[in-house]
Amino acid sequence: MLLPEPISAAPKPVPILHMTLETPPESRVRWPEFSHVVFDCDSTLSSVEGIDVLAQSLGLTDEVTTLTDAAMAGEVDLDDVYAARLGMLQPSKQAVAELRSAYKRHTVAGAREVIEALREIGTQVYIVSGGLAEPVEDFAVHLGIDVGNVRAVAARHDSLSGDWWKAAQGPIDEEYIGFEAGGLTRTDGKAEIITQLLGESSGLSMLVGDGASDLSAADAVDLFVGFGGVVRRARVAAEAAVYIDTPSLAPVLPIAAGPGGRHRLTTANSQSTFVEGTDLIADGHVSFRNPEKREQLMAALNG
Repeated sequence: MLLPEPISAAPKPVPILHMTLETPPESRVRWPEFSHVVFDCDSTLSSVEGIDVLAQSLGLTDEVTTLTDAAMAGEVDLDDVYAARLGMLQPSKQAVAELRSAYKRHTVAGAREVIEALREIGTQVYIVSGGLAEPVEDFAVHLGIDVGNVRAVAARHDSLSGDWWKAAQGPIDEEYIGFEAGGLTRTDGKAEIITQLLGESSGLSMLVGDGASDLSAADAVDLFVGFGGVVRRARVAAEAAVYIDTPSLAPVLPIAAGPGGRHRLTTANSQSTFVEGTDLIADGHVSFRNPEKREQLMAALNG
């Protein structure tokens, strides 16, 4: 979905999403503030793909990475590769748990700061990911996101596998037996999950992600922002309303908060992140399918 049009300062208010670009020159152009920001996890908040980390630990990197790249680029349906990858890997409960540290070690630049600033001004922040639920939820807590705002894919393990009778002596590993299929294991299913998650909530919504499954969910939100700071996927770069082509997520903050949100930032760190993001936009590291929208945003930020 394209960005909301600028708001005229005319006496009679007009809904943001129905404005035109024919705004009187003397009126003040404002940028809307987004109440909900949804992030993908792998290659967006963290620079790794969790499934590829599992593959590396089991010596199956080439086979799995090829499938992952094809699905994220939209060359094959996620439905066709999700079960196949996990079937090859058979990740034990311990192997899945070890992804928690991998996500944290590879947190994308600006991710924690942007999320902290958004929460500071009352923005609801979410993660909707096709990654495995246990490590994604742990990563969310690390970033300051409520677990209730996280949707990911639950893996199933056999609690009676291995030396289960030794459980009283300490943690034991459990064998993989499957996963809970659903919207997040299909290329076109993320929109369904986001729609359910946001429900009847008021306010504008934004999705930030790197892959084809994120792009396919664009109609579930008011603005889709593609992120190419980890992997640049040609289709996402071409079709996203806004595309960030820099390793930092800092531009998300001024895009989501606008000048109105900036005035409510209370910490120097958040203000610094806002300025960093604004500078990256001004320097051309963020592209807009509609150039007038970039002009609208920069006029609002500079005004």
